[in-house]
Amino acid sequence: MQLKNRLFSGLGTGAFIYLIVLLSRKNIISSEAEIISVLIISACAGIFTIIFDIEKINYLFALVIHFIMMFLVVFSISLYNNWSDYFLSIDFLGGFLLLYLFAWIITFTKSKKEANELNSLLKQIRNF
Repeated sequence: MQLKNRLFSGLGTGAFIYLIVLLSRKNIISSEAEIISVLIISACAGIFTIIFDIEKINYLFALVIHFIMMFLVVFSISLYNNWSDYFLSIDFLGGFLLLYLFAWIITFTKSKKEANELNSLLKQIRNF
């Protein structure tokens, strides 16, 4: 997958998750810094998926590497936004884990659907 596609896929998934989070908040107004932070985190999440294309690395190890890279990005963004006091709280870390899991489920489901469509297309070509 091209880097541009990875970037836009990450932005789409991140924006979707951010909107879901906003719906769950009592105060749905976001600051400009929050929105820019979500865009940066989402873009990095998409670009970092390149790790899954390295055939010498198994999927679970690639997932751990991706998770660590995302954790470092979120930590850096939290320092930039002065969220560092809140970053080490159970709520923040638990939220990060929950959001990462949610993003992974979305990505996994999307990939599974695409694989099924490709397999179906291959079967049609073979039977033709």
